[in-house]
Amino acid sequence: MASQLSITTDNAGNTVALVAVYTGYPAQQISRAAPALQLKTSDGFVVSDVSGICQQLARASKHADAILGAQLAQEAQVFEWLTWATAELGCITDEKLGHINSWLATRTFLAANALSLADLVVFGLVHPAVATLPGAQTDSFCNLLRWYDLIQHTVDAASIFSIVHIPLPACVPPLPPVVHNNSKADSKSTTSTSTAAPASSGADKGNNKKDKGVAAAPQQAVPSTSDNSNSSSAPAAAAAAANGGAAASPAGKQGKEGKQDTGKHKEARDKGGAATAGSKAGKEAEEARIDMLDIRVGQIVSVQQHPNANALYLEEIDVGEEKPRQVISGLVKFVPKDKMENRRVVVCCNLKPAKMRDIMSYGMVLCSSSDSHDQVDPITPPDGVPVGERITFEGYSNAPLDEVNPKKKILERLFPDLKTTADGTPTYKGIPFMTSNGVITSTIPNGNVA
Repeated sequence: MASQLSITTDNAGNTVALVAVYTGYPAQQISRAAPALQLKTSDGFVVSDVSGICQQLARASKHADAILGAQLAQEAQVFEWLTWATAELGCITDEKLGHINSWLATRTFLAANALSLADLVVFGLVHPAVATLPGAQTDSFCNLLRWYDLIQHTVDAASIFSIVHIPLPACVPPLPPVVHNNSKADSKSTTSTSTAAPASSGADKGNNKKDKGVAAAPQQAVPSTSDNSNSSSAPAAAAAAANGGAAASPAGKQGKEGKQDTGKHKEARDKGGAATAGSKAGKEAEEARIDMLDIRVGQIVSVQQHPNANALYLEEIDVGEEKPRQVISGLVKFVPKDKMENRRVVVCCNLKPAKMRDIMSYGMVLCSSSDSHDQVDPITPPDGVPVGERITFEGYSNAPLDEVNPKKKILERLFPDLKTTADGTPTYKGIPFMTSNGVITSTIPNGNVA
């Protein structure tokens, strides 16, 4: 008797379906939309857990050695990932995604140096989380997303899962290296360059009677051919001009000492500029303030299912501008559509616009969530607060940034301090979200805000 595979329509069933397709399990032996996930083997045994079914499918395929691990150590690592994934990824949190992201920081695949059963199973189980990952968090899980994109384009994932469009960073080519040319020029260049400053020796006077003052444009500095040490003033002046320094000094004041002063001044300028740039960069890196965000009261005027993602809502939200903003939220699993319609919400309006499943989103609805992320609900402004009013925080009164640069990870540094109190009040470092008519509220106490 041939084995028989029964597949459910949930994410666990889709994960098993992906493994079945990859291992070449006969399609005629698969029952889809079954009430329970199970594999009935040819000898009558029934396997009903994701890890066990996937291992049975792998062992029976021609890819067994490759995807289960060619060596004992690799096989053990594959099994370890299967055990962890099936136990932990039923309820996905940022911490669990972070664990995978950290592991992949120096690896292409989860186990060994090639695609394994661990990659297939973890890929399937994290699909819902990756498909609904907010654009603001892509930098936080860059290794995970890079791996996910590789797997979905390596296996026939599109036959089971919808393709997730991963935002890739723009390629910025490096600047060409600065070439310092110190080679000697020919005698013609020497003559031309020597006109950069008045001559200081008798030998040079004859050649420079008509050329007094500084040359009109900086020339490449060349060593003087004269034996007179004072004649070095002309090429020194030309070198100073070529390097962005001050104009050459008169011959009487230009010499070895003057040349050293020019170098000192240039070095001081360079150090001063570097120190200023460094202090600005350091200040931006160390400071992440809640008033950098433009957080406003909004009202949803329309909500519909995202056409390319089952877990996303596509909303139009009035935030006090000429026309409503288009915002995408991953709230389908948590809030019914009728509870989203005409709802008053709190929106972060100065995030960099992000494409989510081929549609642009121009903001983020702030929500409270439980630590396990099984409860998520938008936070709520009090009645009577006008649409478009900016949320305030006592002690933080700076103007918001025009646009939050995701590369500076401002959101990621603010999130740990965004919490709800025991009565559900959203706070930043214990300071409540305030409006002109009182505090913002939430339905989830002792939770997180993001």
